[in-house]
Amino acid sequence: MFDSLRIRQTLEQISTTEMELSPTEASDVAFHMTDWLDDLEALVKFYQNPEALSPKEASQLLLGFLIHVPNHLGAAAKIYAGNPVRDVFKVGAVEQESSDSA
Repeated sequence: MFDSLRIRQTLEQISTTEMELSPTEASDVAFHMTDWLDDLEALVKFYQNPEALSPKEASQLLLGFLIHVPNHLGAAAKIYAGNPVRDVFKVGAVEQESSDSA
């Protein structure tokens, strides 16, 4: 469904030309915006025909998407737009990493 190579190349190009990111940053943005295309394709198929999956299959699809995609989007938002993830809905969605005090 998605041409990930073409998408990555385009994202890298616009990241360097429009946002003036370094080649490394542009590559990172392209990676973070394409690594989850299979998850997106599965979600789109589900949204087009939600009755096609059993409740267990739909739940597994949703869990996979929610576990894999958000961190990629957060990383891309920070690199591309300088916009870190915030808990705008106040649901505890963003956890602070605790440092080990050993």
